[in-house]
Amino acid sequence: MSEMTVSTSPRGVASAIEIQGHRGVLATRHGNTMAGFVEALRLGVGAIEVDIWLTSDAQLALRHDAIVGGLDIRQSLLRHSVVEKHPATTTDVDIEIRTPTLSELLALLRFAGATDVVLDIEIKTEGVLFDEYGQRIVTALSAVLQAHRHEQAIRVRSFDPQIVRAMAAMLPDIPMVALSRRVLVPSPGLYPFESGLLIEAAINSGASAVAPNVDLLNPQLVAMAHAAGLKVYPWTLTTSAQIAEAVGLGVDGICVNDIALARDSLQGLGQAVPESRPICLPMLEGPPS
Repeated sequence: MSEMTVSTSPRGVASAIEIQGHRGVLATRHGNTMAGFVEALRLGVGAIEVDIWLTSDAQLALRHDAIVGGLDIRQSLLRHSVVEKHPATTTDVDIEIRTPTLSELLALLRFAGATDVVLDIEIKTEGVLFDEYGQRIVTALSAVLQAHRHEQAIRVRSFDPQIVRAMAAMLPDIPMVALSRRVLVPSPGLYPFESGLLIEAAINSGASAVAPNVDLLNPQLVAMAHAAGLKVYPWTLTTSAQIAEAVGLGVDGICVNDIALARDSLQGLGQAVPESRPICLPMLEGPPS
């Protein structure tokens, strides 16, 4: 079987700007949930961004925060790892209890016929020196991605250059993304946020793209990144004005909470958007009324 690429174009249609659903659809669903992923596919995205931790029983669990309800997911069993509840959620219902796993999301994407939608996995760390936990999650994730890299479009991102470097060494054919945000104190476990330093660090760690926080996005960063052969994926864009500005700067993708807003904004700018992939999961329907 041939290698999967990370093209996110709809079938038969070229899409210039990749829409990345941040944790699924944070505008209307709890983050990192099966309901959120299903809704993202229904709306139509080029990529679904998820956050990943390794539980104490070696499960790759999808959740943004390590600690919820006083329990650290890294020290808990998967069955005790609850779904994150995002305060902006307005239309979700409390059907899901346990946080989903990477394997479950991979199965969902196969079921939806969405293996060309990029599964964009952010490896969560504390931004410290590469430690035993970092080694364990890199090893566990690499094994899963190695098994699925021919059947699912995959990308890996992290704020931690040590993590990106280790993943790139294990899986050199999977694209890596250097995440960056403004910080007061530099750390070996965080990419720098100044444009030139970020691009240099991204290249040195084996990344093929940079993902700056939207407040760091500027023409110089985009121009320098593209000149260095790096793609640019700013996060998290929340308004039509931010999306229009990013498109004007020539970014390659946008990470958004509101997929419907992003689609409307891009279409208004003459951009093609990904196709909708509606599916039905009985587990998300709730009990009959």
